[in-house]
Amino acid sequence: MLSVLIPTYNCNITSLVHKIHKQASELNVVFEIICIDDCSTTKSISEANQNISNLKNTNYTILDKNVGRSAIRNILAKQATYNLLLFIDAGTMPKNTDFIKSYLKVKNHAVTSGGMTCLATPPNKPYKLRWLYTKKREHKTLCSSNFMIKKDVILAHPFDETITSYGYEDVLFFKNLEKHDFKTHFFNNPVVHHADDDTSTFLNKTDKALNNLMMLYNEKKIFPHQVKLLKLYLSLKTLKLNGLIYLIFKIVKPIVKINLNSNNPSILLFDFYRISYLCRH
Repeated sequence: MLSVLIPTYNCNITSLVHKIHKQASELNVVFEIICIDDCSTTKSISEANQNISNLKNTNYTILDKNVGRSAIRNILAKQATYNLLLFIDAGTMPKNTDFIKSYLKVKNHAVTSGGMTCLATPPNKPYKLRWLYTKKREHKTLCSSNFMIKKDVILAHPFDETITSYGYEDVLFFKNLEKHDFKTHFFNNPVVHHADDDTSTFLNKTDKALNNLMMLYNEKKIFPHQVKLLKLYLSLKTLKLNGLIYLIFKIVKPIVKINLNSNNPSILLFDFYRISYLCRH
């Protein structure tokens, strides 16, 4: 018995839900699909998504106020009927036709993640950077876009709802599970990220995520050995090089921005952008 849980915000999830529903129905398993909209601001998208509720065993609801990425996942977990919870992010799509079947094969694990991959064909600017980041960096990390967990585990160790803005809430969540001896079983069953953020939007999200990272570090919730970028920043700070790095970045920032917005963005320059942003602190 499976509960598929999809949090969404300003994203059309009809294709995603139909694909999941088709796979689950063909397996003849007991399942439900619960979709919760975190008070989207684009009404046309919300209206399109409401048709999802016409599918059997599927429900789509809209929250009265925006609660954030952590709280909405906790709400979904509490609403789920079954003990096997599969979280899938809006803006992604299962890569394989046996996506649900593959997850059910590993259902004995307390926590499982199939990972994430990028579109086979890269988009053109200004969407190329987001695609490149998924290809070169994000596919190697645990994230909340695609994972399965037992209901009793997530209720005992929920997402930290003090984190209301974008970024690192999933890192903290998985590290907390690990601290309580729930190691995530990783296997090859990815969702494909749509790379639908242009560079300006993606950089803005990156800034917010890095602010969250520093907040979580200052609150002693995330530690340097858990995040390579944080460890590098603190090493530079110890060597008193953080000010120099940020000064250099301010000088070359226009050139960096041109590259990141181009059709051939450099992932190394994006890494430089991120470490330079931390060096502001």
